Amino acid sequence: MTNKILIITIIGLILLLSGLTGWKYFHSKFQGEKEIISSTGTIKYLSLEGGFYGIETEKGEKYLPLNLPEEFKKDGLKVWFKAKLKKVAAIQMWGKPIEILEMSEIGETLKEKPLLTKVKVAVLYERIGDGKQINRSVEDEIKIFKEMNTDFIFRAFWRWFPIPEKCEDLADEEKKELCELKGYSYSHFEESISKIKSELPNVIICGAVGAQFLRETERNPITGEIFDKKETQSMRLNPSKWGINKSLPTKFRNYPDITNPEFQKLLLSWAKKQIDCGADAIWIDMLFKQAKILEELTGDVYHPAVKESYDAASKIVDEIHKYGYQKGKYIYVGTWAYSALTFPYSPPKLDFVTASPSGVEIKKMELNDEKWNFIINITKEKLGDIPILAFIDWAGTTNTPMGVFSQRLSKERQRRFLKYADDYFQKKEIIFVYPVHGGFMGQDAEILSFGKLKVYDSLAPEFQTYETIKNLARDKYGGEHEEK
Repeated sequence: MTNKILIITIIGLILLLSGLTGWKYFHSKFQGEKEIISSTGTIKYLSLEGGFYGIETEKGEKYLPLNLPEEFKKDGLKVWFKAKLKKVAAIQMWGKPIEILEMSEIGETLKEKPLLTKVKVAVLYERIGDGKQINRSVEDEIKIFKEMNTDFIFRAFWRWFPIPEKCEDLADEEKKELCELKGYSYSHFEESISKIKSELPNVIICGAVGAQFLRETERNPITGEIFDKKETQSMRLNPSKWGINKSLPTKFRNYPDITNPEFQKLLLSWAKKQIDCGADAIWIDMLFKQAKILEELTGDVYHPAVKESYDAASKIVDEIHKYGYQKGKYIYVGTWAYSALTFPYSPPKLDFVTASPSGVEIKKMELNDEKWNFIINITKEKLGDIPILAFIDWAGTTNTPMGVFSQRLSKERQRRFLKYADDYFQKKEIIFVYPVHGGFMGQDAEILSFGKLKVYDSLAPEFQTYETIKNLARDKYGGEHEEK
């Protein structure tokens, strides 16, 4: 009897210990390993305990990579890395254990900024990989880019609503189907870039994010962190922060605050994720708009609220450049010329700026010389000889440049405007971004691409401007088709 009790007790202890081990594994696997870190550091070889490699960051943080690739096992090597913290016991009593997710050497070749002076043909294509809606594959898109000798794909991806890693991550079946149809996931973007780069390795692919909106629920795609309504509300612009006793105009009431550190991280995460997917450039919509809003509200361009907003926006540009350097790649950054360059402060380190003809200019078929000369002069004065890109902008209604172009001009007048604008901008040494696919024509648009899309498409039978665009693009290379 005593032996039976002893055996039962031993079995019970074994089961208990195995259960605790299983729970410990579960907790480690699903609770303790969610944190993703991204940093730069130096590979260190340590001769302790038989010898191993670690990473020490610039801040002195020590990490023990459990899966360091062979090519990075070089003492003193400067690296950028993204990793997942691991709650495991390691033999080496040094640093926090991590699993390397991505790693690249920080090269010395990036100390000098490459220029965009070689760009001749820029096309607006928002978004690459969204062709299921019109029975167009990425291979079809590549054919278009090749036919036009494309150097620069502008707004190849636009972050509007939170983007899932993969469409299957969405719980709602209807949203999942819509995501697949529109190619609105980071995996779609990454796959599209990979296919395009395999055929056109030198083409510059420019992603895009907006600094002017914040949803009630947001997501940081780098860390996976979710922000609820209360948290996003705390990131919104409030002039009283600077002692300003005036309310924001109604249309800016839900504007995010570019000086808020949490929003800065969030905005940067959207840009960084597109870079991780393979983007070569990032265009930021309304980056300096907050500084303009507060200048108008206070009537003082030197008000602390204006200066702090301007500096915060400039910092975003620097941080994107820094992230590119960390990954061993130069990332081009651009935004609107007028809002960025009309302040009496040190200019931001932009690589290109953008401007748009107005709806009035398009309707009249006459570009405003005074306006465009001002943009050219202020860009050269503040930033030197960087590219100015002119594209037909859009917003929510047809009362926009793209709305006027697509809804109020006939097919023939659209072709005429494209030829006129291309000739005008070429003489001004401005790059005209051809509207091949995109942008949004307006919620109230009635003439739709392929009878169903509110997104402009030059190949759609309703518009038929592609041949004109293709010929204008080819003229940039003397009418010859060049393999990139």
